[in-house]
Amino acid sequence: MSSTQAYEYLLECKNVIGVDYDEDEDRVTVFVSQKRPRDCLNDEDDIETRVAEAGDDVDVSVVDSGYDEKREGFDALSTLEPMPEAAEDRQGRHRPVPAGVSEINANSTAGTGGPYPARVEDASAGTATWDDAVEAGDLVRLSNNHVYARSNAADFGEPILQPSPVDGGDADDEVGDIVGYVPIEDGSLVDAAARSVDPDRESATYFGLDEDWPTGVRREGYDDLRGSTVTKTGRTTGVTSAVIEATSASVRVEYPDQGPVLLRDQLVAGPMSEPGDSGSPVFLKDGTLVGLLFAGSSRQTICNRIGNVERELGVEILTADPGSDETVPVYRTTMDHTLEVDLDEPTLALESVTFEDELQPGETVDVSATVAGDPGRYWLGIDDDRATVSIPDGDGSRGRATARLPVSVPADSTGTLTVQLRGGPVAELK
Repeated sequence: MSSTQAYEYLLECKNVIGVDYDEDEDRVTVFVSQKRPRDCLNDEDDIETRVAEAGDDVDVSVVDSGYDEKREGFDALSTLEPMPEAAEDRQGRHRPVPAGVSEINANSTAGTGGPYPARVEDASAGTATWDDAVEAGDLVRLSNNHVYARSNAADFGEPILQPSPVDGGDADDEVGDIVGYVPIEDGSLVDAAARSVDPDRESATYFGLDEDWPTGVRREGYDDLRGSTVTKTGRTTGVTSAVIEATSASVRVEYPDQGPVLLRDQLVAGPMSEPGDSGSPVFLKDGTLVGLLFAGSSRQTICNRIGNVERELGVEILTADPGSDETVPVYRTTMDHTLEVDLDEPTLALESVTFEDELQPGETVDVSATVAGDPGRYWLGIDDDRATVSIPDGDGSRGRATARLPVSVPADSTGTLTVQLRGGPVAELK
């Protein structure tokens, strides 16, 4: 089975700064800094020639990224100068601090504060580097490495200002300090970092967006998002939207003092950002948090998959504000790629699985499974436990039903849990 990485050899071609493979369409999309006539290219820089020489029988689409000169990568948006003026009300001092307003390391220019609250689950689980003082259960706010950690250059404890220095922020505007980041290096999946918080001075709202967003966190199923509209809220351009063009792209991004760095597994959307928008949270139409914006050009916007941000940092993004004392349950809809689903009839489809409490070895937790199907009675089972649900008649259309079942977590479980869910129609015997 082909993947985007199988076509990274195209990054050797002049002007190529990103590639993405769409398995469903068997098509490679190639992002170039400048689109040039084929008769002006040497064979080693001609994309279609290289694909043919490699024996790859795929469709090829070449997309111009809108640069005026040869480039080796997209721009990391909060590293550019001069910095554009912030959108209205984004550059001011906000207390409590919402996501989507001006915020960055005190020794930098201007960026955007991203998702909050995120709870540290396991600081050793991903590829991040954390301050020794950080403990499981700590709350943090997220943004990009190049926003909070100055592209790997920051020391832990460096202050984060809201608003950013370019927008008038000074020592009196400190809202936290850098406590963790994923190093930016070739092969990275994310440009992400975390700062400390005082929960009394933080807001779980997203500036300019519906108060109930995020309605969820998209952790899996990104390949299905091509063609979907996404919306971001950020310091420079405020609330903007674009359509996702690629979902597993390998892109080169220009970082000062590092040059072009290869990042994999990225979402690429149309134009919806400018310098200073780095760190912006990105949502689907229904309010599901799907990405973390960090780079782009005049024609594309590059975002980390938010599921990769969680995994690489070892955090869980919460969909409610826990306040200073409140404990918020975590509703998980995936199990680190280990959920095995075996549904016996094609008329019944699994839509979601929600674990209604923390998963602890030796304990039993309730699971809510939602299925879609034709009207009728169905059974759903996990191990020896079985529940029956009815999908009502909706004028002949498919409907939904939810069953609740217990799951026992083995006492010796570590890291992942495999859950097998079975189901099918209930036959009427006569």
